[in-house]
Amino acid sequence: MSYILFGRAHLRETSELGKLRFQMALDHAEYYRGLSAGYTDAIRVSDIKANILMFFLSLVLGPVIGSRDKYPHFLTLPVLISPFLVVFLLLFFALLPRYPRRGGSKLVVSRTALPRDFQFVDDTGREVAELQMRCAILSHILFWKTRCLQISFTVCLFSVFAATVFLIGYGH
Repeated sequence: MSYILFGRAHLRETSELGKLRFQMALDHAEYYRGLSAGYTDAIRVSDIKANILMFFLSLVLGPVIGSRDKYPHFLTLPVLISPFLVVFLLLFFALLPRYPRRGGSKLVVSRTALPRDFQFVDDTGREVAELQMRCAILSHILFWKTRCLQISFTVCLFSVFAATVFLIGYGH
């Protein structure tokens, strides 16, 4: 255990403090790596949900279009399928990969990449800052994916319920 008595530190204690600071920086980096992995997993789960909802929507849309003559005359085909098209567009936007331009200093994407472009730099402060930026970017992506999914689920369930009510109430 290292301690400083009256503002003086021995050489051995100073090196131990340096090791402690380095270990704390690594702990910060590990925290942000774990947080980044959590955001990435949540984004993958939301993509799976969007794919399942698109499959469900494609199964529901067929019977809605097939029974269009049983709906009231004021519900034309474009009016019937417009909520489903809105949901499809929202789910498409939720599934789009988003790669913002901010914070990509280490990610080299080039046709003419050279080995010197991938040099290892041992700078834990810079690494922690980049991990924080990555977490912020992933948080932003996850927020908009979740928002699109919530709106899509709501519109889809309301549309299926409304289509069922119209079919039962106005069916021949």
